[in-house]
Amino acid sequence: MSRARPPAPPTKLSGLRRHRALLARLASGPAPDAVILGDSLAAGWPEPDLAAATGRSTLNLGLPGDRVQTTRWRLAAMAVLALRPRLAILMVGTNSFADGDDPETIVAGLAALLASLRAAWAPPMVVFATLPWRESPPGRSEADRLALNARIADLARAEALLLLDSDAALGPDPATGLEADRLHLNARGYVALGIALGSLLRNG
Repeated sequence: MSRARPPAPPTKLSGLRRHRALLARLASGPAPDAVILGDSLAAGWPEPDLAAATGRSTLNLGLPGDRVQTTRWRLAAMAVLALRPRLAILMVGTNSFADGDDPETIVAGLAALLASLRAAWAPPMVVFATLPWRESPPGRSEADRLALNARIADLARAEALLLLDSDAALGPDPATGLEADRLHLNARGYVALGIALGSLLRNG
């Protein structure tokens, strides 16, 4: 039995407004060759940098504050638009992790998100991103983050997905790729992830 949290809308009015703006942008076209879905870590990735890394026109559908269940809810709303992206990147989970959700709950949610994505848009290529290093939120440890990333990697292998290993991309001193809040990625961090993503897509 799945332990995934049920889909839920953004909790803030600003999140709903941005979600509606993204829907309007999708509806007005043109249809992108690639999309990225997820939380603020996804939302902060500049579209020109994503396009350079993927080699495709890439639409950023990230939304700050997303939990896994929020991204699921938003995808259900966006699924009415018959997109056919060749590539989808999923970068979500750090807020669920900070909320205290256990790996089983988060990974069950990611599996449900993947199933919905395939049913809606059927992208031939899907990339899962692991959670980048962050200052551990209250009640969580670095060991907890690593355990979750291991479970995400297991899911990627089981589903024959590509895995963007954020730790490998950011290197031995990941804090240099983060903003002062030690959570959000800075320009250097996105450059490092872009290099890793481009290599992953070229070499598998």
